[in-house]
Amino acid sequence: MDEPVVKYPPERLGEFIDAMTELKVQRTYYEKQAEKLATEIGNLEEIIIKMMEEQHLEKAAHGGTTVTPKEHTYAHVEDWGKFYEFIKQENYMHLLERRVSVTGYRELLQLGRAVPGVIPFVKTKLSVTKSVR
Repeated sequence: MDEPVVKYPPERLGEFIDAMTELKVQRTYYEKQAEKLATEIGNLEEIIIKMMEEQHLEKAAHGGTTVTPKEHTYAHVEDWGKFYEFIKQENYMHLLERRVSVTGYRELLQLGRAVPGVIPFVKTKLSVTKSVR
């Protein structure tokens, strides 16, 4: 296991804030690195798939790694109105993911509307803004 970036426990609130700020800076850096790597991997996948298609290969292996292109179908909704109407008519609620829109739910709460089957869950998070020195 890696050594923690920040030594605990800091003794003062300011030290906790400094430690959190440092970790957030590092997380941002590594998230950007991960995005770059994901893009690079995606580019290589496209090249490999194209080469395999050109060579009429269903599977390829090299250095202990085997690659096999797999097709996956996803939905791209062009008309949400028609889609929702289909769901209502056929009662195909399973086509929707079970997640409540946070923005929409908060709007209803602000209007004083109760949402049947849902109870509010309050989570306190720390708002952090970095001042420029």
